[in-house]
Amino acid sequence: MATVVLIGKEWQARALMRAQLLEEGVDAEAYLTASEALEDLGEILPGLIVADLSASEDVETEISQLAKQAHQIPVWIIAGRDLIAGRLLRGRGFELVLFRPIDVGELVEQIKRRVEET
Repeated sequence: MATVVLIGKEWQARALMRAQLLEEGVDAEAYLTASEALEDLGEILPGLIVADLSASEDVETEISQLAKQAHQIPVWIIAGRDLIAGRLLRGRGFELVLFRPIDVGELVEQIKRRVEET
């Protein structure tokens, strides 16, 4: 099964999601920012990137960085309900865009199903 990369500023949500994925047998790595994740990954391609940008300090930069990866890696974005993020996300090639609030248990199941497909 492919590795899932989790990105998000809120460490508690990120840690909870990673713990639940690991419990389900899904290999998951977690990072604070897209820059940190992409730098650490280098040439290694994960099976899925899930980025919670709702608390990002530089949402435009993170969206641009992730959009560059979306042509070769499935990228799911979790965003706040603000209109700016919605406009920035349209047409960027993301496989899925979710808006908060989300059910973490349901999201973990969706992620698990997605990585099992690859």
